[in-house]
Amino acid sequence: MFKAGILTLFIVTSGVMMAQTPVELRIDHKAGQVEFDAGVSLITTLGEEVEVDRLEYYLSMFTIVHDGGQETSIEGAYVLADAFVDEVYPLGEVSGVENVEGLKFNVGVDADNNHADPAQWPAGHPLAPQVPSMHWGWASGYRFIALEGGAGLNGIVGHEIHALGDNNHTPGEMEVLATIENGVLMLDVEADIYGFYTNLSVAAGLINHGETGEAVTVCDNLAQHVFRLPGAASVSPTIEMAFGFDLMPLEGGAEIAFHAPVTVTTEVTLMDVLGRPIQKLTIPAGTSRQRIIDVRQGSFFISVVSGSERTTRRWIQG
Repeated sequence: MFKAGILTLFIVTSGVMMAQTPVELRIDHKAGQVEFDAGVSLITTLGEEVEVDRLEYYLSMFTIVHDGGQETSIEGAYVLADAFVDEVYPLGEVSGVENVEGLKFNVGVDADNNHADPAQWPAGHPLAPQVPSMHWGWASGYRFIALEGGAGLNGIVGHEIHALGDNNHTPGEMEVLATIENGVLMLDVEADIYGFYTNLSVAAGLINHGETGEAVTVCDNLAQHVFRLPGAASVSPTIEMAFGFDLMPLEGGAEIAFHAPVTVTTEVTLMDVLGRPIQKLTIPAGTSRQRIIDVRQGSFFISVVSGSERTTRRWIQG
């Protein structure tokens, strides 16, 4: 289930035809909470120090999830991302999309095109020949992921993973922040470099140019552990729980259950993922439960301000 950003698009119809809206994917590469850049030393979740010299990867087979779980595929879209370059990638056009709930994708290149001739594609296309090369050869096809770097003190131990193979065309899903920019449906996402190293040990050095072992691990990591929703405007992505409450779903809303009654007059604000207020409630001291009603499906933030303390929680209304 997606916990994605939400956006309402107003579709203009003409007869039976719906307006086509261009869609673009903007990827912001991070190392944890900071911008990723060359020469940055990382400490992985396994406690290993690594430096990344090259990180490129393919994404394909995109499907927008929207309007209560509907799925709209975008045919023929490919992304070749470079972790050292934050870019905007055109995906195609869609119609009839109002509330964006997420984006499905596959790691790498689909089997039909994975074993086709890269020279058939025009210059500038993600599947055209690249420098350095992202194509291994006719039998193996494209490098789905090219991860190279060093490990240990001063990065003296090398690691190099070129993940290949149709079996690694792994499906994944990402949370996106959807906005309209100059008529384009922009899908924003962060890619955390640390995610590539989930359950991946490189301290002893390794070279894997293939379809098994570490190649499988990095493809699974790209599908599951790399992408995340960007921090919402005016809402810190790292939420400090100044005081506690639970959210209990109700028909068309939810009930806030405070861990202890609030001691002063308290403001409750329901916000969309851009931090824009949708509902505001003022509740008196002594309140232990508060209902929020008439809420459509989607992803929201609930911010509770009590005295000098603020607590913000993400809430998915199914």
